[in-house]
Amino acid sequence: MKKNKRKNRSHDTAKVLDAKSPFAVSEGFNQLRTNLMYATPADDACPVYAITSVREASGKSTVMANLAVSFSQIGKRVLLIDGDMRCPTIYNYFSLEKRRKGLSELLSGIETEEVATEVRPNLFVITSGRIPPNPSELLSSPKMKELLAEWKQTYDAIFLDFPPMGVVSDCVILSDEITGYIFTIHSGSDQANSVLFTIDAMEQIGAKILGTVLNDFDPKASSSYSSYNYRSRYSTYYASSYVKQAADLQKSLEAEEKKEKKDQK
Repeated sequence: MKKNKRKNRSHDTAKVLDAKSPFAVSEGFNQLRTNLMYATPADDACPVYAITSVREASGKSTVMANLAVSFSQIGKRVLLIDGDMRCPTIYNYFSLEKRRKGLSELLSGIETEEVATEVRPNLFVITSGRIPPNPSELLSSPKMKELLAEWKQTYDAIFLDFPPMGVVSDCVILSDEITGYIFTIHSGSDQANSVLFTIDAMEQIGAKILGTVLNDFDPKASSSYSSYNYRSRYSTYYASSYVKQAADLQKSLEAEEKKEKKDQK
């Protein structure tokens, strides 16, 4: 069992951008970073970005970890928080201990000292901490808003990795405090109607969707992505077209579904 855990941790750390990352992958995240910055109000000194998806295993945590790394690489002082206190994963990407003190301890008052760890130059991580019995209540507590206000005085950008919206509603509890959400879609698995329904539900309560990331996309299936004809050990593809309107999103997913059905015949 321990051997498998070490293997999984090594697999996740291999997904994080570094000097050896393929150019196409690095540029994909650089483009996401640029588009995200353009979509952010100029007067927001420390934007708070959150990420979610329809379901688990969409690659959202990988996207968020790498976006945080990308921002730190241009000199931004970045805080990455694992807000998924149900099934945390961020610790794995930076070889941190799963049971280290983190967000749950801060929110419950068990820990009052600084728990952020600098994992890369300019990049600090707060893990989820031990899994609490009441994640939603902790996120909605006044303490969470107090901490965000404090962190915004210290960092240039804050990234929150939340559970899938299609599973639990934790991600929208702090919608008033979030500059904007990034929505991750898993190509070939997430159905168009589920994606649109989830995004609509978020927007109905005031959540601002800054854009979407199409994950695990096969560039060979579409000529419009021919210049990104690349698949690496990451086993995922990050579409560089970041901001999509719902209608365009639906068309692209439906076209993909039709092609898959055609190929199966």
